[in-house]
Amino acid sequence: GQDRPAAALCDRPRDGERAEEHEAAAARVAAAHEAIEFWNDTLLDLGVGRRLIERRLAVAPAITRRLEGYTRQIWLLAGRAAPPDETPPPPEELTALGGDVVVFFSSQRIFSFAWPLANRTRFFVGIQTDAAPPLSYPNVSRNIIAHELGHTLGLEHNGYTPTLMCGPCEHLLYHSDRPVFFPITEHERERLRLLHPPR
Repeated sequence: GQDRPAAALCDRPRDGERAEEHEAAAARVAAAHEAIEFWNDTLLDLGVGRRLIERRLAVAPAITRRLEGYTRQIWLLAGRAAPPDETPPPPEELTALGGDVVVFFSSQRIFSFAWPLANRTRFFVGIQTDAAPPLSYPNVSRNIIAHELGHTLGLEHNGYTPTLMCGPCEHLLYHSDRPVFFPITEHERERLRLLHPPR
């Protein structure tokens, strides 16, 4: 189908953690919803046949520890493409999840990423903690999540530019006192039209 279902996963504060930490976890979920809405509005405006649909939200899933371990393994690759025999295999629990895109809200200080699974037909998106910069700054979370979802739609980094798909770039670029998504380029708009034809 043309729709790309996404299963979003987040970690729940443990007993004794403060209410503001629970709100922080909820803030990343809200930022993901905003990022999905941003992309669906963009795709609708472009007249292309692709949408992101949230199918499932799991809070503190039993596989959290396995996903944290896999997240760290992927992060340690530092974005390089490893040979197939050196690429860490995804946990069976991750493979069994429904959805073409699994978004995992990690508790680790990593660089967020979108990692292809199953010959690039599925993606595992790891989002770094928002308890530390840069996600602790206003407006950054929504743009980083939208940036990684952009990779799942087929977009690549476009250099050090003040745009959503910048890279390599400093993510504090997204810092703003008002909620705003950074733009995509005209070239990226054309690429989306090419990759996702009209219905």
